[in-house]
Amino acid sequence: MASQEQKKKLLKAKIAVALHDELGRVPREKEIEQVFLLARVMYKAVLGLHYKRQGQKKSGQMAMF
Repeated sequence: MASQEQKKKLLKAKIAVALHDELGRVPREKEIEQVFLLARVMYKAVLGLHYKRQGQKKSGQMAMF
């Protein structure tokens, strides 16, 4: 299994390739870091909310409409 550092490095490489494809030029390190941070935040926001709601639903805390 890949370590956390390897996973981060792989994600940054994938981001760099996607930015290169979109922009048509080599992305700057700052651009890669911004997208990397945004990707991590969005992942946590979406999946964190999903799992939190799932837990609330199981425990009966969520209102059913």
